[in-house]
Amino acid sequence: MRLFRSARARWNLILFLWAVTLAVGFVGFRHESRDSGVDRSNLEIIYILIQMATLDSKANPAYINWQLQVARFVLPVLAASTLLQTASLVFVDQFRKFRLRYVDHHTVICGLGDIGTRLALSFAARGDTVVALEADPTAPGIATVTDADITVLVGDPSDPGLLGTARIAKAARLVAVTDDDATNIQIALNAVDLVGDRPDNALRCAVHLTNAELATLLRAADLDGHRGVRVGFFNTHERAARALLAENPPFTEERPPTDHVAVFGLGQLGRSLVVNVAQQWVERAPGEKLRITLVDPAATGRWQALRLQHPALITSSEATLIDLDFDKPNATDVDALRELFGREPPTWIAVVFADESLALSTAFFISQSLGVRGTPLIVRTRTEAGLGALLIPGSNTSAPFANIRAFPFLDRTCTIAAVDGGVREQLAQAVHDDYLSRTTSQAGDQSLQRPWNELTDDQQDLSRRRVDGIIADLDAVGCELTPLRRWGEPATEFDHEELEVLASREHQRWFDDRRTSGWTYGAIRDNASKKNPMLMPWTELSEDARDMNRASAAALTSMLARAGFEPARR
Repeated sequence: MRLFRSARARWNLILFLWAVTLAVGFVGFRHESRDSGVDRSNLEIIYILIQMATLDSKANPAYINWQLQVARFVLPVLAASTLLQTASLVFVDQFRKFRLRYVDHHTVICGLGDIGTRLALSFAARGDTVVALEADPTAPGIATVTDADITVLVGDPSDPGLLGTARIAKAARLVAVTDDDATNIQIALNAVDLVGDRPDNALRCAVHLTNAELATLLRAADLDGHRGVRVGFFNTHERAARALLAENPPFTEERPPTDHVAVFGLGQLGRSLVVNVAQQWVERAPGEKLRITLVDPAATGRWQALRLQHPALITSSEATLIDLDFDKPNATDVDALRELFGREPPTWIAVVFADESLALSTAFFISQSLGVRGTPLIVRTRTEAGLGALLIPGSNTSAPFANIRAFPFLDRTCTIAAVDGGVREQLAQAVHDDYLSRTTSQAGDQSLQRPWNELTDDQQDLSRRRVDGIIADLDAVGCELTPLRRWGEPATEFDHEELEVLASREHQRWFDDRRTSGWTYGAIRDNASKKNPMLMPWTELSEDARDMNRASAAALTSMLARAGFEPARR
């Protein structure tokens, strides 16, 4: 039973059975003493009960009652179970390491921080055999995953010897999620050497990099060709930024065109969020500048670094920078922030400090003290549990803070799909996010107008098939997909003929997909009866309908940029 997989649950069961059996035996000896006329004290009865655990019973055979029958058979079994449970705890590492000799097609997790621990538990819950490597013997994640019956090897995860002990050559998957980017890369390189040639069943190696720019650059490296290892790099902050914006759109038709976005915290997530917000703004209001307020202890320096990395930020946004440390705020900066929000109230606010307590306290201060109680305010939390539970819709959040919504960072980014899906899954989510940003609540398929993580697998497959089609379409016009390194540098422009090819191929793919799903032509769109006036071959479409497809093809470069990719000519 899964209920008794943890050592604590087994000990609780054993202690409960000891208490019940000793109580039953005590009552049995009381009755036996009365029936046989033997006067025994309570201490003597307890002593005899303990002897029964070693199969040495002092009861008079002529007066054994049902309570003593139960006690004399159960107590030795309990004694043996207690001994085995104790031995399993003392020699648990040896047992698990011995078991490693026979494991294969397993998942190896390197690093048991927040991300590694969560992924290890997710894979184990799915039924996978998991082996975890952690350098710090005091890491809290060790106890957490051990309770889930996951084998943990303590030592340097990049050590080839420890990777060999984890039987990396026989593993199906390797996930490197230590806190150090260099260590994660070294783990992948050592895995390449240890695995050797496995062309038919390559090891899938997912490498987490906390530096988003480094992750983007390394995606361009052709590491898939290293014999039996397929290496992919991912960054949780990139994924989190897109997920946050998909769940909490900063720009809607209901809000005024003079949007003013405020971001508190310019760590990895905050910087990725700024770039993604600016990319959406360029799509919505080309030629206009987005007003954006950035608050961070090092807001000025980090903004300058962002502008160097992504030149398009210079022409797409007008930033107000406030170097304010909310751990040690000063009155001058707080007054400047209050005056700014009073003069130009923000229309959307995100508080994304990595410290959950700091993020929540800052969000409460903003809502209560800066006069923005009606403004959507998104705050980063670790998970939906704990402090994040305070902000779940329908919870007991008081009225003054009703505008605050939680974004559970680990829940949205530390998933099996995020690790296993690779670039294709990342692009599929970007395609869906693009669909949400372009489709009003009255148009399109209502069942698809939900965040990515709320879609069914069949609904997500619609976006995955479009990604496959985009790759094939780019190939048809002599282009390939590459990582976007610098947003704002000259991008690949499609000429009229190429746009025609891209538009017609996309329409044909949509046409085939709709027909397969049971849709038919109808003069008026009706989602209930699956009727659509656009469901006809490309050559029969009106010029207005073709222009819509051409506009979508022209916007392909922007959509890919938001996902961190761009088309490039061969």
